[in-house]
Amino acid sequence: MPLSTILRRLGQSLLVVVLTYVFVYAVLFVLPGDPIESRINNPQNPIPEDQAQVIINYYNLDKPPLEQFWISVSRILQGDLGYSLRDGRQVNELLAQGIGQTLALAALALVLAIILALLVAFVAVFAPWPRLRSLVRTLPALALATPGFLVGLLLLQLFAYSLGWFSSIRDEGFKSLLLPAITLAIGVSAPIAQVLIQGLTRASKEPFVTVLRASGTAPPWIIGRHILKNGAIPAITLLGLTVGELLAGSVIAETIFSRTGLGFLTEQSVRAQDGPVVLAVVMFVSIVFTTVNLVTDLVYPLIDPRLKTRRGTRTSARDVTPAAIESAGDADLTASAPEGVRS
Repeated sequence: MPLSTILRRLGQSLLVVVLTYVFVYAVLFVLPGDPIESRINNPQNPIPEDQAQVIINYYNLDKPPLEQFWISVSRILQGDLGYSLRDGRQVNELLAQGIGQTLALAALALVLAIILALLVAFVAVFAPWPRLRSLVRTLPALALATPGFLVGLLLLQLFAYSLGWFSSIRDEGFKSLLLPAITLAIGVSAPIAQVLIQGLTRASKEPFVTVLRASGTAPPWIIGRHILKNGAIPAITLLGLTVGELLAGSVIAETIFSRTGLGFLTEQSVRAQDGPVVLAVVMFVSIVFTTVNLVTDLVYPLIDPRLKTRRGTRTSARDVTPAAIESAGDADLTASAPEGVRS
């Protein structure tokens, strides 16, 4: 990929992060209902006058909003995210404690989602029983229609309270990750499975697959080496998009299963109107989501060289959908067939 394209994508990603910060900062600190002033003037939980003055001085509440904004930007560039209005702890410290928990949960959920999506797609496309294939094809739509909190509550009720296999209170290490990870994985796997089913179905009907079968090539080799290689390409794009869904879903999963990650921290901070923590969490999620999508955009042409140039134009990974692959024509997939079987 040319350096100019890389720099353009990098600039677009940086612009998204900057605009996100400006928007969230304006909502939290500029528009009416400033959480810092609300915290200072809260009649139910008043702050002592000396502590209130410390908050006013630190956040420069006596200065114009634009000056407050630039001071906050300069502090962020120095690694200073401010202090929590709820307990006075550094936001850096709170984020450091929650990031590890959430990333571990999101990573396990992503692995489970990929496994589940592959299992559903393979059964839906290659199972020898038509009724089973038809039944399994309805599962992704059912998973999408089921709220994540309902899935989490059902898993908690069944495996923690009824069967007693998991604890709803104690931290049991990796075991404690399973139920919240499954809760996230079910919802995330659904769109991946839908795209996989469409991609595998189309790839299995390509002429070179017919030739391979006629030549006596073993079915597992055809499926794993050729059909999966071509049919899974559109699903790779969704892996980048699922990062945002995993991080957003962690708010529900961690609250239900009492995990002290970023999701739980976000829920507490929103409830307490802890603006600095909310701003920091939103920016962290924005940076992670933008970075993953940037990497997906840059790596995608390496996975599928057809996206580098098509009729003189470049295609972004975001534009890769089953319909886009379909419109590319049968010649594209045939071109990726093994030598000797291209039609």
